[in-house]
This record gives sequence, C-alpha cells and structure tokens, in this order.
Amino acid sequence: MNQEVKPRQLFLLVMLMSMTGTLIQPHAQAIYYAKQHAYLSYIPAFVVMGISFWLISRMMRRFPDKDLFQSLVERHPFWGRVTGMLYILFFLFVFARDLRLIGDYVSITLLETTPISIIALTILVMAVFIVRGGLGSLIGMAELYVTLFLVNSVIVPFMVAPQVDLNNLLPYLDVDAAGVGRGTWYIFSFFGEMVALPFVMKGSDFKFKPAFRGMLWAVLLMMLILIETIASIGVEIASRLVYPSYELARQLQISEFLDRFDLPLAAATLPAMVTKIAFDLYFVCWGLKRMIPKVSGKVLTGPIALLGFVCAFWFFRNAVQLYRFTREWTWIAIVFEVLIPILLFLFLRPKKKRAGKHEQHAEKSGQEDERKRSGPQGGKLQPS
Repeated sequence: MNQEVKPRQLFLLVMLMSMTGTLIQPHAQAIYYAKQHAYLSYIPAFVVMGISFWLISRMMRRFPDKDLFQSLVERHPFWGRVTGMLYILFFLFVFARDLRLIGDYVSITLLETTPISIIALTILVMAVFIVRGGLGSLIGMAELYVTLFLVNSVIVPFMVAPQVDLNNLLPYLDVDAAGVGRGTWYIFSFFGEMVALPFVMKGSDFKFKPAFRGMLWAVLLMMLILIETIASIGVEIASRLVYPSYELARQLQISEFLDRFDLPLAAATLPAMVTKIAFDLYFVCWGLKRMIPKVSGKVLTGPIALLGFVCAFWFFRNAVQLYRFTREWTWIAIVFEVLIPILLFLFLRPKKKRAGKHEQHAEKSGQEDERKRSGPQGGKLQPS
C-alpha cells in the first residue's frame, strides 16, 4: 500500500531528486561550455521537465488510487510490465552510478586514504537500512536534510561575499547560446531524475503545484551556487575542477578559528546524498514488487543493493570515466524523462465502462418484472 505523501513532502522530494547529484558532477562541464553564463543552462532543463511533469500530473489524475507502476500493469499487462522493467533497469543504473559518484566524492575530498570500496560499502549499508524503513523513512530524512541544505544555501552567499569578484561574470550580456545548450545537455540527465516520484506515489498525492515549486526552488538554488562558484573561483579554474561546489565550500572561512568550513557543509549535505541513493534503491525494489506481486520488497533490498555495488565498480573503472559518461547518458535519460512520459500521457487511460449484452438483458428483465408487479393497464389493478 502506498504511503500518503503531503504537498510539503512532495516539494522536498523533488528538491532531493533534482539537486543532490547535480550539485556534485555536471557543474564543471556546464561551466566549461557555457563559461560565465553556465547558470542559464538550468532554464531549458527547467522548462522541459516542467512540461513533462505537467503531463505526468494530468495522467496521474486518471488513476487517483494507484501509483504509475500499478496503472501500467493493470491497464496494459504486457507492455506495462515491459515499460516498468525498463524504468527499473534505468534506476538500477542510476543507483550504481550515484553510489560510485558519492564514493569517489568522499574519497577524493574527505577520506583520501580510505579505499573507495570501503566508503561505498558503508554508504550501501546505510541506504539498505533506510529502505527497509519504507517510504516514510525516506520522507523523514528528506524533510530533515533537504531543509538543512536550504538553510546552508541561504547562509553561504553571505559568507562567500568577501571572495566574490563580479568581474568573473563579464561580459554579462554576451551569451553563447550554443554553449548554454551544451551545458543544459550535461545538467539535464541529473536534474530530470525526479521523474521517479509518480511511480511510488498515488495519483491523488502527486500534485503539479508543489512539484513545480520544488523544481523552481531547486533551479534557483543551483543557479545561485553556479554564480557563486564562477564569481569566487573564476571560469578557467572552475571548468577544470572535478567538484567545483566543494572548492566553493573550501573558500569559506570564519575568521582564523574555523578555516575548514567545508567539513560542516559536507556533514550537512552528505546525508542528503545518501538519502538520494536510498531512494534509487527503494525505487528498484518497489518496482520489482509491483511487477512480481509475490516477491517481498524487503527481501530484495539486500541482493539488489549488492548488485548495484558490483555494477558501480564494473561499469566505471575510475572517476574520469564516470565524469565523461554524462554526455552519452543524456541520450538515454531523455527517453525515460521526456519521451516515455509523453507517450504515457497519450495512451495510458482507464478502461471505458460499456454496457454489454448481459447488462442490457438484465436491464430489460428488470423492467418486465416491474411491469408485472404493477399490474396491467398502466399499473391499475383489475377488480375481482
């Protein structure tokens, strides 16, 4: 049974799915192509995903008591299962990629001497325990850590102000449209992963307005972080960094007492990243439970997590290969985040109720019985 998701919780889940992965990897690639106007790369992604989510919300109204997995399987038993399994494989790959991405991020920035396999395994164990608590655990962690991330995002601009050089944003109006488009290409696949939400929520809970507000806030925060990164570090340096957002955090200092403010920021953002990985795992287990009703989702959690752990190191040899794969991955992501939602909006509809021959025959028999009870001559009884 689906857990009820309130509009506030949907707002935070959208931010969780759209910000955590995007914050780590594709910003450097967007800056490399779009230069000082990299923040504009979020606008096309926002427009496209806004349209996709609007179509999904209209489609979900047709099935108010079911999630999208149930709607697909019950309406089209064969093709619905094929579509559901494709989404499960898609997010299994996303789970493996995110696990490797966060493992590399922690290994490079915080725990340089710890083997990445140990880091990834530790993250995996945390994700498994979160998923075993169900969607309620994921929502609770999102309410806590996404809110904490929002507070940090409001505080950081005031702290980074001494390092800001607005000359790094010059020229303000000379926008390279092709470069901005290429920046959008790298950002889009990470930003659009919120398409997973209607698969685990009832149609009556998936509302467009809170989802749209979540997307809007996520875009504004990511644009603010990109502007701060370019203004404080510069285009030339930021475009050659693997994790420019982490370098931005390293620029922050509170007098001479706390010159490593990146550690408190990491402590606040890493749990949100772990929650995102747990959501990927939850999606895969929930989808398999919907596709195969006799299978227990909790039993699947451990084996699926270990499969994702193996794939994380099988698919990507190192961080550089993971970094470069984003260009090709967007071709696949567009299919699942834009094209399939359009097709589902056009073709996924509830069955129309038509009166068959048996229903018509029953209706006629009922009318004849009613006339017999009322008597002949228009319902007037004959005197004896």
